[in-house]
Amino acid sequence: MDYDDYNEYSSIKDWAKITKTNQPIHASVATKKDGPFYCADTYEELIVRKCVDKRDHFAYKGRLSPVYSSNESKLHFECKHEICNALKEKYPQGKWDVERTIVGNKDRKLGKLVPDISGRINDKPIAIEIQVSSMTLPKIIKRVEGYYARGVSILWVVPLKEDLGNENFRPRQYERFLHSLYYGKIFYWQKGDGLNLTPVHFDSADRYIEEAHWFDEDGSERTEGGYYKTYQTIFKPNYAENVDLSKFISHEREEFVPDNENKTIPKCLIFKDKIEVWWKDKNNDTLTKA
Repeated sequence: MDYDDYNEYSSIKDWAKITKTNQPIHASVATKKDGPFYCADTYEELIVRKCVDKRDHFAYKGRLSPVYSSNESKLHFECKHEICNALKEKYPQGKWDVERTIVGNKDRKLGKLVPDISGRINDKPIAIEIQVSSMTLPKIIKRVEGYYARGVSILWVVPLKEDLGNENFRPRQYERFLHSLYYGKIFYWQKGDGLNLTPVHFDSADRYIEEAHWFDEDGSERTEGGYYKTYQTIFKPNYAENVDLSKFISHEREEFVPDNENKTIPKCLIFKDKIEVWWKDKNNDTLTKA
């Protein structure tokens, strides 16, 4: 599969449904007074945008996680060094370092890698990547495969600027990928956490579709709504207790294609936690199968 062709739900839409009536409406005729609106594909809330330089459209309103952006280099720097210094203290023989270059190998067709943090635990090579929003999914895949070819276990950590909270949110594409990579959990981190990570499972979330009645132009009566629908890209964070990343273990992860997901988890080595599954969410099992 070509990951550059990964097809995520578009953030711009021409059509939406009016929440009160469930009737479709085109962005060219919709006004804010007609709202609120929702997406018929994902059931997320939409807002109408009236534009001068491009066509009118609907855009998703769902909140995102408060991750570091690519222009927040100071925070990224602090995160790398805080975790690396904690590992140096706990494993002084582990040769931990920040941005150590792993040279390429032309014969094996391997490009060079520069992990954010690298070292050894019990003589096993470990790489820790501090994910920022500018890292694309194709680059993540390339690194995962590159580390596997070298026998290096990889841990992806997603640093947050503030608490994620408990309200529903829309994980970014890479967050959903990492959630699948680590068997249905992602690891968040905040400044001051040291080696402690916050494991989060993405529970499925529902919205109620209001019941509405109306007549079509031909006079036929229509009824829609009166039931709950599961969001396709909106989830509720489900927390486990914080875990010490130094207690993780190396684990070979077989290739895996989640149901209803246009992506493949390649065969790889991951640095894996040892905590038991804490969630009960049958609707989201497709993200966790081994």
